[in-house]
Amino acid sequence: MLRAWLLIIGMLLAPAAGATETVIDSDSPYWEVGPRDKPLSRACSAGKFNQIQSERYTIRLHAKKGGGAVLGVAKGTGFNLHDPTHLAKANEDYFFLQDWTSSCEVFVGGRTPVTPTTPAPTAAPSP
Repeated sequence: MLRAWLLIIGMLLAPAAGATETVIDSDSPYWEVGPRDKPLSRACSAGKFNQIQSERYTIRLHAKKGGGAVLGVAKGTGFNLHDPTHLAKANEDYFFLQDWTSSCEVFVGGRTPVTPTTPAPTAAPSP
């Protein structure tokens, strides 16, 4: 009888807890989702670049040798993104580790890599 009551209570409280939708489930480590962005991570820690609903949309990463994590997802278009200072770019996706904490880290997917247009100078040989 107790088990039945616990099941009923659990079913009633589940919608109040908020649903989570897993967008990606992978064996990759979390740092492979994209580069870590220091300015966005600082803004996240300050509460100025965060998910609207923390971990409403997630990617689950099950790296066997470390790097496993659950990251929250937001889009640069504004989907699930709290961005009062307009730091986001529409073509980027943002992945949050420890959102709404002082240890928040933001990783960026969809960022075009910067390639140097000229080769790095080489040192002249010593005489």
